[in-house]
Amino acid sequence: MAESSDVEIVDDNSVDGSKIDPGEYLADVSSRLISGVLGLMGFSTALVIGMLAQNPALVTIGRALIAMFVCALIGRMLGVVGEVCVREFVSTYKYNRPEPEKPQELVELDNEKKAHKTVMSTLKKAA
Repeated sequence: MAESSDVEIVDDNSVDGSKIDPGEYLADVSSRLISGVLGLMGFSTALVIGMLAQNPALVTIGRALIAMFVCALIGRMLGVVGEVCVREFVSTYKYNRPEPEKPQELVELDNEKKAHKTVMSTLKKAA
């Protein structure tokens, strides 16, 4: 059974399996997601309010579409601001907290573990 560890985001195109910079993936979804959610919320709110006010269907749907468009634009702007904030925070966080180097004993222990895994997988294949 595999060892449990933290989730690592690995680039599928990289040969060496290097991790992707967190600034590249943390904020990519937010502007589209916020835009879509706010647009749908504006549409549904305008639709319900129009129906409760007993407006004609064409007027209600027209106003709901306008509300969806306006809310989607506002959501896009909020999402872009959020993306900038997240990217800035992640880059500042990484700059202020560099990854420490492993002590030599841990490096040697990791190398021994890798060698042990290689030997064990070879023995399993041979068995």
